[in-house]
Amino acid sequence: MNRILSAIRNVFRRNRVERDLDSEVRSFTSLLEEEKMSRGINPGEARRLARLDISGPEQLKEEIRSARAGSWLEGLWRDVIFGARVLRKNPGFTAIAILTLALGIGANSAIFSILQAQLWRPLPFPGSERLVDVSSVRRVNQNSREARSDRVFRAWQQQSRSFSCLTVWGYPAWRNLTAGGTSERIRVMRAASNFFDTLQVPLQRGRAFSPQEELSGQGQVAILTDALWRNRFASDPQILGKSIVLDGQPYTIVGISSANLRFEVISEPAAFVPLTIDSSVDFLRGTDTLGRLAPGVTEQQAGAELTPILQRELKADGDTRDDVVRVTKLREEYTGFSTGSLYFYAGAVALVLLIACVNTAGLTLARGLARRREFALRGALGATRPTLIRQLLVESLLLSLAGGAAGILTGSWLSRALGLMFNEDSLPRSARASLDPRVVLFIFGVSVLSAVAIGLAPALFASRADLNEVLRQGARGASSSRNQRTARSALVVAEVALGLVLLFGAGIFLGSFERQREAPRGFDAPNTLTFRVSLRGDRYAQPAQSQRYFETLADQLRALPGVHEVTIGNGLPLTGTTDFYSTVNISGRPPLDENGVFVIIHPVAPNYFDALHMRLVEGRGFDSHDVQGSVRVAIINRNAVKEIFGDEDPLGKVLEPVAQPKRGIPPEPPLQIVGVVENANEFGANEVPFSNVYLPFAQRPVTANYVAITSNLPAGSLLDSARAAAYALDKDQPIYDVQTMDDREALSVQGAKNDVFLIGSLALVGLALVSVGVFGTIAYFVQQRTQEFGIRLALGAQPATILRHSLGQSLGIG
Repeated sequence: MNRILSAIRNVFRRNRVERDLDSEVRSFTSLLEEEKMSRGINPGEARRLARLDISGPEQLKEEIRSARAGSWLEGLWRDVIFGARVLRKNPGFTAIAILTLALGIGANSAIFSILQAQLWRPLPFPGSERLVDVSSVRRVNQNSREARSDRVFRAWQQQSRSFSCLTVWGYPAWRNLTAGGTSERIRVMRAASNFFDTLQVPLQRGRAFSPQEELSGQGQVAILTDALWRNRFASDPQILGKSIVLDGQPYTIVGISSANLRFEVISEPAAFVPLTIDSSVDFLRGTDTLGRLAPGVTEQQAGAELTPILQRELKADGDTRDDVVRVTKLREEYTGFSTGSLYFYAGAVALVLLIACVNTAGLTLARGLARRREFALRGALGATRPTLIRQLLVESLLLSLAGGAAGILTGSWLSRALGLMFNEDSLPRSARASLDPRVVLFIFGVSVLSAVAIGLAPALFASRADLNEVLRQGARGASSSRNQRTARSALVVAEVALGLVLLFGAGIFLGSFERQREAPRGFDAPNTLTFRVSLRGDRYAQPAQSQRYFETLADQLRALPGVHEVTIGNGLPLTGTTDFYSTVNISGRPPLDENGVFVIIHPVAPNYFDALHMRLVEGRGFDSHDVQGSVRVAIINRNAVKEIFGDEDPLGKVLEPVAQPKRGIPPEPPLQIVGVVENANEFGANEVPFSNVYLPFAQRPVTANYVAITSNLPAGSLLDSARAAAYALDKDQPIYDVQTMDDREALSVQGAKNDVFLIGSLALVGLALVSVGVFGTIAYFVQQRTQEFGIRLALGAQPATILRHSLGQSLGIG
């Protein structure tokens, strides 16, 4: 401790320490003089001999300084002061270097802050790293989740010792909320009674669900989120005990969740209702199992304990599946899908930082070689080579730290810009990037590494200066050694190569974007307004009631001025709607696969294909004869023909849907194929083609449908009229997912567009840095040859010859 205090005193009270040192050296020299004079030596000679004995007062002071506590810190502090003075005297070089590094470090801090917020930051629950997702998967393919019954879940709860709490929940689904005479769509999460105990986030008002409310028909209660309570019900303190209507069913409000409850990895719900656990059905479809690991238990241990329990229950049910239990940290389960793209962006941004470092290293090398005379003189006066290297590294560190400080501001702005550019489908969490301690530590680490990267090579070359060689070359230093020319060339080549890597990547993304933008969509519906209606309540319990609502709505919309065509369908192109799906086989033939060919089913109106300009390849479309009681027919797309029939003509063939009760797929009657339609994108141009089966809406009425309106009116004015028509039919059925088909097309390529913009921007920044760096480095070294060029001109060389020679060398390097 005394040594540490002494070191601090030597650094920060340097003037007083130096005065004490000067006094001690003078006293010691005086004692030596007196001792020599006592032997009869005259005063002048005694003073000379005393100075010789101590090798000079200044040399003795340096030896004492190097031996006392904190000498390295003192030397470092002197280097910092000297380096700051040198940089201040060269404002142009300093500003360019700091701005270059600020851009590279800022871009890296921005992408790191996004990685931190999306992948590494704990979820906003107490002890969130103990929260795990529990799923039943196939042993041979652990990416394929399998259904499991209530018996399995109850067995896990009762027999497992790996969890302090185990619960089940359903992904938030859209439902119609009716309250106060108005209706709207909100997300509602189904949750078991111990859900909030598992999260360890208590309610702020009221109570959680009871186990009895998990039973079928007993759970007509709801818990509102703090946001819904404040925004929709004005923070009504008497809200508990009142009723709301969800999908036509009354629910009594029993609680308000905490204002701090946020999930981030899923769509935030507005309300919670009890999840009905019925031992007679498999309920994995749309639900997940959530557990909180007991202290000291790992995910692997928990999975090893639950797997035998699962297999015993499957065997008891007569199920021969060879399933195992996969236990994954909740954060990793919901963020893993985006790690590849985020790390790719991080790599691209790292290239920009590397270019910035190489750029600055080239400028620093040029500037360091210009100071070779200074370093040679300092070496002649006693400075060691490590001292000179340390001085240059300190100057590089000052530049990097200044660039890091500016990079914090740049990174903060860039992280917000990137957060706006990425949509919710490309980022796994709804968490904002922020300047937390990890990000600051990252910026500091990057700054230090940048300092080493930009300062080490220039320091090694510049500190190797020899005074005699420098004096022979003259103050201008007209020539450089072979190693210096090699270093110069290597830096320029590295800059150009890194810049070309970014440009090549940008070109690939641009080509991909252009292919997606120009790819056929399978439909053509400009100026088409679309929205969705999901009918809820007892009024639409029968299929005929849903059919009557949508047919009436379509007729009323067609009567609006300026409307050309109105159609309905369970799904539209680019909506990604897969409410109904099945597997099918060809009637009268062996099964095509273990469970048949997977298809997406879309009930649509007869004019669906005409309204969306989807080309009918062969056969016929639907007509007024395709109704209940007539032969059930279907139209399939090209991809379904390829997957099911290959080169065979599908017209007239019959498809048999395969029932899968455990997956919620009920039995369906056979379907006769009457037509083939062109493939239409379900999600976007880069999707794997899906096999679609279209059914007449009159033969398969469903409660949730899209409405598409083709018109020459502005979308805003048409929407008001369409909303009024829908609410006139039933005010409790809100319309939602309102977009034009043009908007949906733009959104389908938005991800590719963002990739092009991001990588293209990085490539342009890298190209600009490369251009500035190459120009500065080559210009400096060309300027160093001014004396050589003058001599060559005096000996008769033509200016054009010298220009061609310089350009040739520069192009050869680049």
